[in-house]
Amino acid sequence: MKIIEPERRYNFWLRGGHIVDPARGIDGEGDILIRNSKIVELPENGHIDQSDVKEIINCSGYYIFPGLIDHHVHFSWNTSGIQPDLFCIPNGVTAAVDAGSIGTNAFENFVRNRIMPAMMTLKASVNVTTGGLAGAGYMENISPELYDVRAMEYLFERYRSYIYGLKLRIGKDISEGKGLKPLVESVKLARKFETRLSLHATFPLEPMTEIISCMGKGDVLCHSFQAMGTYSILDKNRKIHPEVWQARERGVIFDSAQGRIHCAFPVASAAIEQGFLPDVISTDLITFSAYQERLFSLPVTMARFLALGMTLNEVVRCCTETPAELMGMQGEIGTLKPGALADVSIMKIIEGKFDFRDSYGNHLSAYQLLVPQMTLKAGRTCYRSVEFMDMVR
Repeated sequence: MKIIEPERRYNFWLRGGHIVDPARGIDGEGDILIRNSKIVELPENGHIDQSDVKEIINCSGYYIFPGLIDHHVHFSWNTSGIQPDLFCIPNGVTAAVDAGSIGTNAFENFVRNRIMPAMMTLKASVNVTTGGLAGAGYMENISPELYDVRAMEYLFERYRSYIYGLKLRIGKDISEGKGLKPLVESVKLARKFETRLSLHATFPLEPMTEIISCMGKGDVLCHSFQAMGTYSILDKNRKIHPEVWQARERGVIFDSAQGRIHCAFPVASAAIEQGFLPDVISTDLITFSAYQERLFSLPVTMARFLALGMTLNEVVRCCTETPAELMGMQGEIGTLKPGALADVSIMKIIEGKFDFRDSYGNHLSAYQLLVPQMTLKAGRTCYRSVEFMDMVR
């Protein structure tokens, strides 16, 4: 005998949680209503008939964030890469940007076979090199004369809605003998295609002041707090270079993109103390860094920036509102406002004493961790901790 459930007006009522939604300036207790794939307005009179709701979840004592956005991930690395939904959704991440894993040769295949099938909202940068990132120990050839501009034209014509921008890596073992020519030419290409350039500049061979001066509005400096080699965003007195401040004023974006080796706690701490916060907090996740000590996940990365002195609201903004705007999807994702896609991350913040370590040997004491409890993507439950089952009506 077929059991027919009564039709409900709402799919979810997330009740009594601490909502942090920087896009709307909300940081306090409240409720979220979801109907089908969208967040909807609460009734004007404040009354919700429980019989109208399919699933009521008691979120008291928990935090409700917009679905997190990981602005810098590598879903293809060492051939296989990481399945986006499998890793990201259990960590509260409902949207992400692949940071130039794939060059022009294979980008169409990457869109069709990795981006399109995912439940998550995904975009990707096109690596300016034809081969992209082959894997550890195999550096791409960034000589501008080898860029396949014609292939880029095709990709931007055919797949612009999936393209976040262009990607270039410079630094030791990549750009020796080439100077800043690959950067200058890549910026020109970004302007040609009316997009941005995301720049990996770890162990840079030229002063950061010269590198950042080549970048314009909307371009992204990845790994902003790296400390390999001689040059970083700090001068010899550990002050932010004036040219770096000027770059921020003209609209250059600074992404922490932590990775295993790209974030030195002393550099990040000095910058934050001077009021130079990252615009975006992201993981730089690759195949062999998922769930490993120096990276682990986006919620763990967020906890590190809480320990570095940022407020919860500032950290959440860097993983929701700002990357949503950079993806051209403000108001659609990265917020819990009515009408937005019902991407939701429910977290528990646990107190304790934790010790983080960066690749430079520095330690960071932390007293809070963010632990994912439930993830909704477009109004569907895609992850739920077994400990959170008791919160359901």
